[in-house]
Formats: sequence, C-alpha cells, structure tokens
Amino acid sequence: MVCTAKPKAAFAYEPDPDPLRESLYLVSRVQEATVQQERFVRKATDQQALKNKMKLTLLLIEKNYKLLDQITYCSAFVPSEHLVEATEAGNIAAEELQSAIEFVRNDLQSGPLEQKQKDYITDALIATRENIFIFLDFIPQDKLEGARSRIDEENKLNIEEFDGDENAGVYNPVVLPWKNRRK
Repeated sequence: MVCTAKPKAAFAYEPDPDPLRESLYLVSRVQEATVQQERFVRKATDQQALKNKMKLTLLLIEKNYKLLDQITYCSAFVPSEHLVEATEAGNIAAEELQSAIEFVRNDLQSGPLEQKQKDYITDALIATRENIFIFLDFIPQDKLEGARSRIDEENKLNIEEFDGDENAGVYNPVVLPWKNRRK
C-alpha cells in the first residue's frame, strides 16, 4: 500500500531581526541542549555508545550556537558595573562546555561507563548551564524573555509536528531549564 498523505510542512528557521534577542535565543538553546545531553549521560552504560551519541550533538551545539561568540556579543549590553562578573560567568560557561566536548572526544574509549566519567560530563554540563544563568542575570530581561518565548513557541510547534510520527526523525524534548530554575 502506498501512502498518499502529504507530509506536514516543516517550519524553516528564521533569525530574529533583533540581534540581541537572536544571540540570547542561541545562548538559551545551549542551556536547553545541556539538559538533553545530561539525560543521555544519565541513561548511558557504555563509553563508546555515549561517545557516538554525544560527539556529534556536542559538536553541533558548539558550531551552531557559538556560545563564546554569543557571550562576547551580549556582553556589550551588560551594565558596566557588572561587566566583569557577567563576562567571567559567560567565559566559564563556554570553558565548561568545551571541557565536556573534549572529554567526550578524547577520554571516552570502550567498556562500561564509570560513575566518575558520568559525573565529570554531567558536572561540566551543569556548570555550563548555571554559569549561563549567572551571565543572563545581567542582560536586559525583556530581550531574554522574548528569546525564550520564541523557544517555547518553536518547541510547541515541534511537538505538534513530530509527536506520534514514527517517521519524524530525532526529536528530543526536555523541560526547559529556566522553567525549573530555583533562585
């Protein structure tokens, strides 16, 4: 039997016309991705399987979202009295993400995944996410809210488009980290 139903149209990515909101969108997507990657680590039992799963996704996070570039750009919008604290947190976030990427690339080999390996990767992902929160505390909150509402809307559209479709490909929804944040 041949399927004659037309596939649903996918929504194309369009950058935000506001450069700061676009940059904050990318930074927020990094935070979301750390939650997704952390879930992979928690469920993993084998080093090589985790390496295969995470190597590409971490590379895509690094290349697509360019966290350090976004931190640098957004820093121009941080009040001068908070610039050092904010950029320090942003730089630590970028370093922690890079640490996770390098660990997955270079230190995972084969055999059972040890708890200390899981802890190292998880700690780096959490540190990335938490330092981004610190950095974003100094950013104009209306722009950040705009970027995050866009993520909410895109994720809602993804659920509508992909949920229940066995041909949808990879779809990895998580609870957005800023929805669970305790201050």
